[in-house]
Order: sequence, then structure tokens, then C-alpha cells
Amino acid sequence: MKKNTNYARRLMFIAMIINVAIPLFGQEKSAESVKTKPNAQKWKFLFDGKTLDGWKEPEDASASKVKVEDGCIVLGQGDLSTGIKYVKPFPKTNYEVVYQAKRVKGYDFFGAITFPVKDSFCSFVNGGWGGGVIGLSSVNGYDASENETGSYYSFKDDEWYQFRVCVSDDRITVWVNAVDDKSAEKQEPEIDIPLKDKEISTRIEVNPYKPLGFTSWVTEGRLRDVKYRELTQEEIKTIREKSK
Repeated sequence: MKKNTNYARRLMFIAMIINVAIPLFGQEKSAESVKTKPNAQKWKFLFDGKTLDGWKEPEDASASKVKVEDGCIVLGQGDLSTGIKYVKPFPKTNYEVVYQAKRVKGYDFFGAITFPVKDSFCSFVNGGWGGGVIGLSSVNGYDASENETGSYYSFKDDEWYQFRVCVSDDRITVWVNAVDDKSAEKQEPEIDIPLKDKEISTRIEVNPYKPLGFTSWVTEGRLRDVKYRELTQEEIKTIREKSK
């Protein structure tokens, strides 16, 4: 009888060890998962590839139509600007937008983006002033063709380009690359300016597309893979340190 009692006690002891070890193992695994989880916030798509849900066309007699075709937003070639704006909630700062665009026909910008910068707004122009100027409009009252962000970029018709716009309380940074460019991840930004002592504004032509919108100018442009994410606290801190 005593032998059976000792055996039962050993079984109870083993069961206690197992009951304690399993939760601890789960906690260790959970902690490791948190430790190795990617730092970047998840991307949120602004265009579903099928409809213009969440988007609106401002009324403009000179504009062409905006439609969805082959998984793209098509900004038709109008007499002046054609565009569309996002009407769902969107952050004012500390975010990053990525989109792809191409010029199908015409000679000017084919997917300029207007975006919020805290309590103001700005536009990144892709291929303005005759097809090749990129830059921010406006900085201290000067257009992209006149301020320090302006430069020339050779865009080819019917070729996809990716544009990445990062906005924080301290800086605006923009990357541009051809979609099939294998070295894109290593490229330096085309624009990277601190916002301290800068007055950021927009040209009157794009005001109907605030707070977030896309426009073309006498040009047919196509957009796809439009998405954004909020910056992490670590990224915000890094940008702030760089801007001091």
C-alpha cells in the first residue's frame, strides 16, 4: 500500500512540473515572437484595384474622366488637370505613402500627389514643366521648378515608376525609381528636406484634391498599388535626430 502511495505522489509531482512548464514555455515563445516581429507598421491599401471606393472626383469642367481599368486608376487626359481625392480618414503627419504610376500619353506630370503636412499641404510633382521636373510645390512660396527640391528626371512613356513619400513632423523625403530597377532598395532619396523654418503650401490648381489626392496635367496617367503606413516611434525618433 505504501509503495502505491509513493507512486501516486510521484505522478502528482510530475503533473505539477508539466503544468508549470507549459505556460512558461508559451510565455517564452510569445516573448520571442514579439522580439522578432518586424518594426514597420502594416501597409494599408487605399485602392482596391477594382473600384473607386473611398475616392471622389472634384467637379472641374476642364478635367477628363477618372475610371478603373485593368486594375489601375486612369486619370484621363484633360484640357488642364484631371484628378481624384481620397475622402476617408488619413493621418496628417508621421506616415509614408507608396504608389506606382506611368504616363500613357501627354507631356506633363502623370501622377502628382497632394498630401497633408501637419496643418498644411504639399504636392510632389512627377514630370512637370514639360515632362521632366520633379520636386515639391510649394516651399517658401516657390514651385518645384524654382525651389531647392526641384531636379530633372527622365521618365519614359508607358513605363511604371514607384514613388515613395515619407512625411514626419520634421522632414519630407521622396524616393523615385523605375519599378523594374533591381537597385531601388539602395537608392538615395531624390528629395530630403527638413521642415524647420519652411513654409509648405500648394498651388491653387491642386487645392480641390486636398487632403490627399492625385492629379495629371494634360496627360493620361495610370496609378496602381496605392498604399500607406504610419511610421513607428523608432522611425520618428531617428528622423527627428537627423533633423537637429
